[in-house]
Amino acid sequence: MANTDIPALFAESLTNLKLTDKQKAVLEASLKLFSEKGFDNTSTSDIAKLAGVSEGTVYKQFKTKAGILKAIVEPFAENVIPLAATEFLDEVSTENLPDFKDFLTTVIKNRFQFAMNNLPQLRILFHEAITTPKISEKISKEILTLLSSNLKQAYLFYQTKGELVKWSPDRIFRYMISTVVGYVIPVLLIPGLTLDVDQVTKESTEFLLKGLSPK
Repeated sequence: MANTDIPALFAESLTNLKLTDKQKAVLEASLKLFSEKGFDNTSTSDIAKLAGVSEGTVYKQFKTKAGILKAIVEPFAENVIPLAATEFLDEVSTENLPDFKDFLTTVIKNRFQFAMNNLPQLRILFHEAITTPKISEKISKEILTLLSSNLKQAYLFYQTKGELVKWSPDRIFRYMISTVVGYVIPVLLIPGLTLDVDQVTKESTEFLLKGLSPK
């Protein structure tokens, strides 16, 4: 199952914004450097060099590094995260995954792998989300609305088969996402910590099957 990476989704999101080519280059370079070196260890001269523009251009367009970070996070919240949350759904079909256990395993493993493949970028977003409540609220709302809606038919399919508890889509999705996020957050917070994707997928699936199976 393909996992589109965040830099690619970010570059795609910039095409929908009214930005000059230089502004796009600065933002893409900044995301790369913030991810690799950290925000504090990245200078505007580093950004200008990678973007192929003058340092004066960076200051003129975004004023400060904080201004650049804000310009990165906003399209993240509005476009990148919704795309990242749903880009895998076209590959998930109840026809190919007739059993709820297989469906759950496939979805969870995909999202764990996506998180591990994009940890540097997710750390940037996570830091901003916990320090800026409005961003956190917007991201949570976007993800919940998109995924609970897009998974509604799948949930109904497994409920009809008697394999899934008859809760609302929102309630089922909250149960699933809180389990996955519970594993991912420590990795975002602790440098060097990693996940065994196969192991945490197995643990999460076992836990969720117990909670989501009809009594």
